[in-house]
Amino acid sequence: MMRVLTAILAGALLISLPSCNEDEFIEPVTVNLQITMTHTQAFEQPGGSPMKDKLEFNEGNFSLASVEFDGERQNNDNHYFSREFTDIVVADLMGGELNQPVTFDIPQGSYNHIRLTLHTAGGDTASALTFKGKWKHPSGNNATADSDGPGEEEIPIELNFFSQSEAIPLTLHKEDNGQQIVFKGDNWNTLEITINMAHLFRYFNPGRLRQAEVHGTGNQRKIIVSAKHNQELYYSLVERVERSMKAVVK
Repeated sequence: MMRVLTAILAGALLISLPSCNEDEFIEPVTVNLQITMTHTQAFEQPGGSPMKDKLEFNEGNFSLASVEFDGERQNNDNHYFSREFTDIVVADLMGGELNQPVTFDIPQGSYNHIRLTLHTAGGDTASALTFKGKWKHPSGNNATADSDGPGEEEIPIELNFFSQSEAIPLTLHKEDNGQQIVFKGDNWNTLEITINMAHLFRYFNPGRLRQAEVHGTGNQRKIIVSAKHNQELYYSLVERVERSMKAVVK
């Protein structure tokens, strides 16, 4: 009788407890969103020219209206969701901070491929992606690469991209560039999107700004690059923006 009772209890225990494989897909992993820009240091005119123009950035903002997640899970159902933000998410790219906390609950498991699509929040009165910095160049007839003080002029520059809503698809990677990502417990908790300024301005000669239209006078002078202002410069850069962005799970 004791053996029969033991067998019944063991069978009931096996039925009531889910397997470990099932458990790992019950509770999702919470992932925080972070957006920042990197490599903002001065970009110099190449070729050893005696007229050294420099371009550097110290401010940037990126506005998002929504995000889509499309993940291909290994040996399980794929997972897709779309998050539309009630209030526009604005990222301070220099400080790496958002105007509101943003998290995603992502089902645990191994993903062979994850596509993350950012939908920008550009509008008629504001661009979704803005960079601000300064252009330094030698001034005066005898200005050289060693010019300093009165021999160097500094003009603020502002770049505005995506005045209309745009979809930016990104492939999610691990830090080692691998595409297979395993969400399990607290292994990773940050989804980091970076904009590499060195990649955006690769092969860009700051000397081209000498032909740019300058807005304002006196201390209010600045160069604006947008779909409406300095269009040649704008279209030479806007196609590089997506290629300069990277999404990584850390």
